[in-house]
Parts: sequence; structure tokens; C-alpha cells
Amino acid sequence: MTFKHKYFNLDTESKKVFDENGKELALTGNAYRLLFFLCEKRNATLTDINNFFDPAGAKEYTENHVRQYKHKINTIIGHNIVEYKNNIYSISGFLPANPKKTKKFSKKEKRVILTSIILLIIYGLYVFLDTRKSPDASAEATLSNQPNRVPADTAQKPKDDLLLIPAGEFLMGSTDQEITDAWHQNDGEWEREDYVSSYPQRKISLGDFYIDKKEVSNSDYKMFVEATGRTAPSIWDDGTLNAPNQPVVGVDWNDADAYCLWLGKRLPAEAEWEKAARGTDGRIWPWGNTWDPQKVNHGNGTGYGYDESDGWEYTAPVGTVLGVSPYGVLNMAGNVYEWTADDFNSYPENDKYMQEDFEKNFKTLRGGAYDDGISEQRVATRCGFRKDYKDVDVGFRCVKDK
Repeated sequence: MTFKHKYFNLDTESKKVFDENGKELALTGNAYRLLFFLCEKRNATLTDINNFFDPAGAKEYTENHVRQYKHKINTIIGHNIVEYKNNIYSISGFLPANPKKTKKFSKKEKRVILTSIILLIIYGLYVFLDTRKSPDASAEATLSNQPNRVPADTAQKPKDDLLLIPAGEFLMGSTDQEITDAWHQNDGEWEREDYVSSYPQRKISLGDFYIDKKEVSNSDYKMFVEATGRTAPSIWDDGTLNAPNQPVVGVDWNDADAYCLWLGKRLPAEAEWEKAARGTDGRIWPWGNTWDPQKVNHGNGTGYGYDESDGWEYTAPVGTVLGVSPYGVLNMAGNVYEWTADDFNSYPENDKYMQEDFEKNFKTLRGGAYDDGISEQRVATRCGFRKDYKDVDVGFRCVKDK
């Protein structure tokens, strides 16, 4: 069975979701289950969703959980498909079940339409030839209709706030024991295999480079959108994540890469990101080897979801002094995941573990997020997603060569 929507098709047999152009979307897990359930029911309460997700009642899915799945669906599809109003979740924009039949024209009507088309073509040719006689006037008229048109190279751009990461060696990756510790510490039902991608720990040498002190903000990214005409993140419709000083989220790898190039920068290599986050001594978090909930936007709890006990239910403003690295880089644990330049593959020195997402042309995300468990906040933890992946907790920062 296939649920057909203006912006997506959901195939229940393959359990896959495709956009309006037939491209497969990275919609899986509970986000997929919620979309499937709402496609069937069209309207559902939180109780309905809990009964569907877990009929035995072993686990309670709170409003924060379901709201996260709602955001993920809307972000990945690129439209506000799932709505929440008066305590009801629903799907909007389904195509009519019985579309109207195409009207059949009589012979007389067809002749009238054909004559009209011919006259329009003749008139269009006349206008085109007349316009070619005065190209300067035509160009002037075109520009006058675009009062806000600004060339990208002269448009307003964010001010640099870069920190130097000095050349030298550092410890990158995780030991076997650290992988086991992370697995035991996690609370999101991840398997041990999900942590082995950071094995092994070894010394890496890098040259000098600069890195953004803060994540890219919504206001920064807005300058890019206005200067280049790139599509704005759909998440900007969400009042919990669209403040100018919040980190931009809902951007895929291609968006992040284009933004950095616009500024004459680039996305960080994984090794650059990790060194900037942990320094040279192989520490587990930017501040050291002991978990401290006061130094990360994650809340006092250890669980997944939205914990506002640290002052922010969602993302903290960029520049908030949290997760400070030895070099002074901010929010490199928690807040938002960050895109890096590298593919998500096994480290060359890894002769022990394989991970199911290796060798799939995925790009690597680093840093954990406000809605993740504490094991994901470790600076060595890696995860990989497709380049077109977007989510409510995925942002980025840039680096620059010295």
C-alpha cells in the first residue's frame, strides 16, 4: 500500500518514504512510525500514539518525544506536513481521494483554443523582437523590479570570530575501554557497535588552522540566504528554534559546505574538529574526563529528549559559554551536532571493528546535541548520515587555513 501526498509517498511494503520527485528520504525509526500512523488515522492524540508505539505500555512516549519526531518529519520532507493543534496531531495537505476528472473539450472549443495559442505566439514574437531593439532599457527595467538584489560578493557577511588551533600532535579516537564505557553509559538503547567507529585511539599531527569560536547562527545564515537566494531552512517556521542568536539547524551537508565556501572558509576535517574540541591530552569531553551537566546544553538528566533544567529546553544561543575546549572554542559538546568534511568510514588504523554505515558515502557528524544522551556528547563519538540529511539538532561551524 502507498500513501500519496503532495510532498511525499510512503510505501508501507518497503517501509520507505520518497519525496515528490521519487527521491528516497532518510526517514526511519519512530519518525517513520509516526508518519505511517498519521497517514492511516489522519488525526491522533498523544494517547493514541502511545498505544500504537507501545501497546503493552512498557514505555511512555511524552509530548517532547512525539514533538521531536514531528520536527524530524517536517525537516526531512521540507514542508510542515505534521501539525499539532488542540492536543491533536494530524497530517495536512493530502491529495483528494477522488480527483476531478479532466474535462473533455468539443471540436469547436478545441479550434478556439488553438487559434488563441497561435495569436499568443505571434504577439510574443513581436514583443521579443521589439525588446531586442533596446536591450539597455530592458535590463534597466528588470533591475528596477529587484530593489533588494545584492551581488553575493558585496553582500553583508557575518564577522569572523576565529580561534587559532596551533600545529602539533594530539590524541584522536577512542580506546577499547572508552568504547565499552560509552556503551554502558548510554541511555538511548544504542548498541555497542554504534560506538566502535571511533576506534582506535592514536596520535595525529596537524598544521595550524583557524576554527569558528561559535556555531553558525540563524542570523549568520540569513545573510547567506539573502545574498545567494539559497532556500531557507523550513525549521525557521518553528518558534522554538528560529531566534536570530540560536544555532542554525535543519541544514544538510550541502548547505553547510556552500555557506563555508561563501565566506572563503570550509567545513572542518574530523581531525581538525576533534583537536579543537579536546586539545592534545585525549580528554573525553572538552572540559575533562568527568561528566559535568553544568558545562553542556543537555540538562541535568542523562536521558534523551528535552531537558530544560539547564535553562534551555532546546538550543542555547551561540556564544553561550558551555562545553569550552582547551582552546576556548564554545559548545563542542551538546547543543547541536556539527557537520564535518569527511566521509563516515572506518579509520585507516582500525583493524578490529566494522560499522554498518561505513562505505555508504555518508558524511560525519560530531559533538552530540541538546536532545541526546551523554555518551553522544563525547568528543570522539562519531555518526554518519547522507549528505541531504536534515534534522532539528544538526548545525555546523567553519574552519579556515592559516
